[in-house]
Amino acid sequence: MNDKLDRQALQRHLDQLPPMHPERRAAAVPMMQALQIEHGCLDDAAVEEVAHLTGLSVTEIDELATFYSLIYRRPAGRHVLRICDSVCCSLRGADRLLIAAENYSGVPLGKISPDGAFSILPSICLGLCDQAPAALVGDEAVGPLDEASLEALLQRLREED
Repeated sequence: MNDKLDRQALQRHLDQLPPMHPERRAAAVPMMQALQIEHGCLDDAAVEEVAHLTGLSVTEIDELATFYSLIYRRPAGRHVLRICDSVCCSLRGADRLLIAAENYSGVPLGKISPDGAFSILPSICLGLCDQAPAALVGDEAVGPLDEASLEALLQRLREED
């Protein structure tokens, strides 16, 4: 993330939110999402800025950021592959998919691939039980997956870069 956040740009973004979030505090999560889209994660400076702009404490923003699994407090790959490992998906092969994802991407779970393209994360539940085993890539739900379709998905993502 940039060393210096553009406070005016954040303030403009916050000013556009009140119709949906009349109370500034309610804009905290959308602010974090906007910063993450722009910078890839929510670092300490961003947490402080969101706290300043929303009137929440730094601790409250940090608690929100760490509660929501789709907010990243550390850098992540350009493509974050969240493989569901809930009971339903595990029974249908999610454990094998996690191992295959590590092998195909060349990155251990929770880390960033050397080229910055991928992060592979287990996810307790994605709400995609009807597509088990399932995954989420960015905002795209994919499933049911097997090792071949997972490899094809990772290849497609590599080609998109």
